[in-house]
Amino acid sequence: MRFMRKHKLTTFIIIIYIAIIIVLYFLYKLFMGSNGLPVYGDRLDGIDAVPITQDQKDKLVADIKSVASVIKVSEPHLSGRTYNIVIYVNDTESVANAKKLVDKVTASLTEEQNNFYDVQVFITKRYACTLEATGIVDEDGNFTSDVKVKFKDDLSKDKDTLGYGLSMSKDKDYNAKSTIDVTTDGEFIVYGYTKDKGGESSCSIKIVKNSEKTKGVATTTIDSNTGRVMPIIGYKKKGSNNYVWTKDR
Repeated sequence: MRFMRKHKLTTFIIIIYIAIIIVLYFLYKLFMGSNGLPVYGDRLDGIDAVPITQDQKDKLVADIKSVASVIKVSEPHLSGRTYNIVIYVNDTESVANAKKLVDKVTASLTEEQNNFYDVQVFITKRYACTLEATGIVDEDGNFTSDVKVKFKDDLSKDKDTLGYGLSMSKDKDYNAKSTIDVTTDGEFIVYGYTKDKGGESSCSIKIVKNSEKTKGVATTTIDSNTGRVMPIIGYKKKGSNNYVWTKDR
């Protein structure tokens, strides 16, 4: 420390020098970490002989989009030798039916391509019909304040949404309401209704409000969609006909 106080300029220059060395090393590792060799090494040898054409990609997207429950499909893309595609399905689609969509991906490739590329299909839901209830709750999860219930997403800005509404009734109501305030004590169920090209969805959230209780101190948001079953990921190794399904690959 005494040396540093006596030689402030020298110490400052040393510190700057060390910082520059660290930055240069970081940049070297970032851009030349593989010693100038391709990131994938020789794993891409032969890829030029089995290209996946843009026509194949376009036809695959159109084929998957033709399924009623499909809302959106990403542009298929390659990452090394892995062919990736992301599919969004309707709120009400079952996992079993969603998994069948991978057959279209495999069928879109030639035998040579299936033997050369791994395939990874990411399937998720839009969950457009998800409600949030916000207010102050007690230790039992009951609300002690007024409660605001709303759709988690702003469906008025969602081009894929053809109709939506909130109601205190089980009867479908596409009234374009995006929020409902619960201001009286009691037990209530707020229903949400949405529809898109894939069909109609409904969701609900239970509200128990007791303003006489005063122990609630924290503002809390409760999500109606606690039992989500997607996303799921299907992964097929090259040369195989079977997909392995996982959520956390």
